[in-house]
Amino acid sequence: MGNKRRGYHDLKIGGKNRTMHFSMNFWSAFTDELNISLDQLGDIFEGGISLSVIREIIYCGLLANDQEQGNEIDYNKFKVGAWLEDVDANQLEKIVTAMTESRILGNDLNMGIQRNPTEEKKTQENPSK
Repeated sequence: MGNKRRGYHDLKIGGKNRTMHFSMNFWSAFTDELNISLDQLGDIFEGGISLSVIREIIYCGLLANDQEQGNEIDYNKFKVGAWLEDVDANQLEKIVTAMTESRILGNDLNMGIQRNPTEEKKTQENPSK
């Protein structure tokens, strides 16, 4: 289930309702886990997402929220990987959407996706010339 707050996503996983937060703490944990820099993020998502990246997205999202809230961490990335057997493609799409709508350093991430496309206005030549 989506959360109306930007960058949050609620999901029943591991036998209970949990919240992922795609915050600066998420991006820090995510880039650390994948051993990449922020400018390499686009490379990770180009041409499809691997299973290990899906697991890291969910693990780091859960971890960020739970650490921010002072919740007990009762999982590791391998438990999260086992829980993913219960997550369907529709849920994964919603998770990725919540992540791509998050922000890094106050900037929209969007992962190269144009969110609210505007129609290009073409200028016409002035017929009086």
